Amino acid sequence: MVQDVKLVIFSLGLQAAIGIMIAMMAAGKMNGRNDYKPASVASALLGTIGFLAFVFYLGRPAFIFNAISQFSHSWLSRVLVFSLLFIGFAIIHAVVQYVNPAIKRFGWTAGAVGLIDVIFMANVYMSTSRPGWQSIVPLIDFLAVTMVLGIALFWTIQLSGTDIKNQKMYGLIGLSSAVILGVVTFLNYNGFDTQTTGLLLGIHLLLFLTGAVLLFIPSLKPAKEQTGSGRMAMVYIGTAALGGGLMVSRYLFYAVLITGSGL
Repeated sequence: MVQDVKLVIFSLGLQAAIGIMIAMMAAGKMNGRNDYKPASVASALLGTIGFLAFVFYLGRPAFIFNAISQFSHSWLSRVLVFSLLFIGFAIIHAVVQYVNPAIKRFGWTAGAVGLIDVIFMANVYMSTSRPGWQSIVPLIDFLAVTMVLGIALFWTIQLSGTDIKNQKMYGLIGLSSAVILGVVTFLNYNGFDTQTTGLLLGIHLLLFLTGAVLLFIPSLKPAKEQTGSGRMAMVYIGTAALGGGLMVSRYLFYAVLITGSGL
């Protein structure tokens, strides 16, 4: 169980960091703003925490060098290399934001590298012999989680830095990704009759859907209804619920031996 939790922290931490970076850079481009410093730091920090979780998962830090050395034929090795590249560019971007916020090349590079990294993460599982993973399901799951977590955490960290237009657009993207992810998760695990799996699936759907409703639905309303302390409270609660639901579903992803046909 402890090992599965480390993998959960690794994958969700990096995907959240990558999602924040993409959401932040896109918002900066549309708004013409440069003042997303807290989000920059959060992206670099979450990426670092996620990678360290995988180091502890391996048991010995020296094993990382062995894993990275298999780049030419190992999807996991590619994930580790691109994760390190993303973290490096994210840290540089965060530092540069406090020196010259107008410089964005490191952030855009980090976002591009991170997106490739998410695709590589999915391929780690799509290339295995487990029936539930031999499909496009892991790729849909990881990309949707990246978008949902990225938008949710970006709003939570820097709500005042996003204008109403962006909130509506991000809300639509986040809600669409949440619906897709909820359907994929339900179909992929609903076939298991074990009591534990059913309980965890129910907890996931309750937390995840509650968080998605609180976080994304209000952003689609008229601008005057989106402001105030009440809206900020809904963002915080929604993000916490959504994050908890995603942790449960990702634990299922790692802990449950997928032997059914899946989607």
